[in-house]
Amino acid sequence: MRIYAMTNQKGGVGKTANTINTGAALAEKSVQNPEQKRVLLVDFDPQGHMSEALGVDETPDDKTLRMALVGEWRGADPRQIIVQRSEYLHVIPTNVDMHLLERSLYTVADRERRLSRFLEKVDDDYDVCLIDCAPSLGVITDCALYAARKREGKGKSGIVVPVEAEDSSVRALRLLLRQIGLLSEDMDIVLDVVGLVPSRFDIRDGNVVTSMLEAFRNLGEPAVIGEIRKRTIIREAWRAKQTIIEHAPQSDAADWYRDLAKAVDA
Repeated sequence: MRIYAMTNQKGGVGKTANTINTGAALAEKSVQNPEQKRVLLVDFDPQGHMSEALGVDETPDDKTLRMALVGEWRGADPRQIIVQRSEYLHVIPTNVDMHLLERSLYTVADRERRLSRFLEKVDDDYDVCLIDCAPSLGVITDCALYAARKREGKGKSGIVVPVEAEDSSVRALRLLLRQIGLLSEDMDIVLDVVGLVPSRFDIRDGNVVTSMLEAFRNLGEPAVIGEIRKRTIIREAWRAKQTIIEHAPQSDAADWYRDLAKAVDA
């Protein structure tokens, strides 16, 4: 299973929408090619927006992702909390106790490795896993980054960074890249930044947007691997608790996510 962390400590940059719709586009490829396995989405943001947007129920209170990661759920099996959203798109939903996760992780050993170990139990069940990360630079993000490390014999994994087309995004990106570098060094792992995804932008907003887009495109590394413009239809899909692939499969927005899925899956 290849694992990708959709992360940026800056809020409101489109992490959740990108996770959901990229996952749906990857699942669509699985429908077209049954030899591919399924796609797993992990709601790893205590705010739980992904679970809400997909219309999936929270996990039972006695079997939660937080409990699995901190050792309160004995013999934790991811299959007991995975929800089948569609034939090829499955979800590990949130629970209200996720807001305690960061505090709980600081009390346990090997905290950064715990999400990875949990997901490894379903390594052979899925082709791709996308983790919707919290807007944070804390230990929760470290867990997701570690899970998305390069693993021998497991194919390409890495980090996808949605960014906003505004000046403050540059500093946020530098902070995230610094954290990735420090974690790589401290844990002796390889973390690949797959690329940047400018999201939720409107060209009509003028020079600030167009100049930032140009700056991201000219950055070189990390490269821009997709661009998701602001579209009402994406918000409508969210409100309908559908992916854009379900809600408007012929739309330009659906095609943007198909292109992003191809870039991630290259």
